[in-house]
Amino acid sequence: MRSTEAIVYIDFIEEEDRFLPEGPRWLTVGGKAGLAWVNIQLNSSAKNGELRVHFPDDQFAEDLIEPCPGRPGFALPIAGGNRMLVGVDKQLRVCDVANGKWSDPLATIPDDNPRTIINDAEIVPGGRAVVFGTKDTQFDEEAKLAQLYLYTPEDNRISLLAAKQVCSNGKVFATDDRGLVLYDIDTPTRKVVRHRLDVAARTAVPDGVALDLSNQAGFPDGMCDCGDGSVIVAFFNPDFVEAGRAVRFSLATGAALEEWTTPGSPRVTCPFLVKRPNGVKLILTTASEGMPADLRVKCPNAGCIFVASTEFADCPVPEFVAVGV
Repeated sequence: MRSTEAIVYIDFIEEEDRFLPEGPRWLTVGGKAGLAWVNIQLNSSAKNGELRVHFPDDQFAEDLIEPCPGRPGFALPIAGGNRMLVGVDKQLRVCDVANGKWSDPLATIPDDNPRTIINDAEIVPGGRAVVFGTKDTQFDEEAKLAQLYLYTPEDNRISLLAAKQVCSNGKVFATDDRGLVLYDIDTPTRKVVRHRLDVAARTAVPDGVALDLSNQAGFPDGMCDCGDGSVIVAFFNPDFVEAGRAVRFSLATGAALEEWTTPGSPRVTCPFLVKRPNGVKLILTTASEGMPADLRVKCPNAGCIFVASTEFADCPVPEFVAVGV
C-alpha cells in the first residue's frame, strides 16, 4: 500500500489554535481564494471557538479569525462567496466572513440536552440540503445521546434522520441505481454506515455497513469523497504514535488503498481534497485535544494543518449551500 508523508502547512504559535481544528473547506472571501476551517473550542473547558480563513495565494494576507458565538461544529461555504453556514452549539447561523457579521439563528435542533452540540456536516449534492450530526461532549457510548439531522435552507427546517449515536462525524454522498446514498461515521462504532437518503421524504433508511474499520489504529473522524468510489478517512489516535494517518478505502470492497501520514501529530481530524495549479492536494487538520502534557511534548506537530501530494488527476467539485439570507 502506498504511503505518503504529509508536511506541515500551517503551524500555530498559540496552543489554543491547535486544540480542535476541523472541517477544512475552500471559500472565496473578497474575491480571494481561502482555506477555511473551524477551531471547535480553544481549550477543554471553553464554550466558544473560532472560524478561520487562510489565503494560500497571497503571502501578505493575514489569516481571518472570526470568534464564534459558541462552539462551531462545522462551517460550509454558501454560494456566492464570503458567507458560511455554521453549526454553533445547537443552532444554525450564517457568518459573513468578509465583515464579521452573524445572522440570527436560522434553526435550532430539537434537543435541549446540555451535553450535545452540533458536530460534522456535509452538503447534499445540489446545495439545497445539508446533513449534519451532533456529539455527546462526554462521549458516553451507553447513553447514545447524539443524533443525525437534515436541514433544508429553503424553509429552515430541521428533521431527525437517525438517533442513538455518540459522535456523528464524517459524511459522504453518492448515487447508485437506487438513488442517493449517505455514508456516515459514528466515531466510537469504528464503522462507515450506509443510509438511503430521501430528501423529499426527509428520511434516511439504514442499508448496512460499508466499511468496518475496527482493524485500524485510532478512531475514524472526518471523511471526504475522492470521486472514484473511494473515500479518505482521518483517524484520531488517542495513543502515542510517531505519526497520524488518513487512509483511502474502496467503498465497494472495503480495501485500504493508500495512506497519508502526519509526523508528530497522531490525532488527525479531517481530510479535504482541493485542486491546485500544481495538482490535487490533500489537506489534513489535526488536533491536540485531550493530550496530557507528557504526550504533547512527544507530539510537536499536534494541532498543525498538513498538506500532502496525491496522484489524483482530479477531485470532486466543491458544493455550496443555497442559502438566501
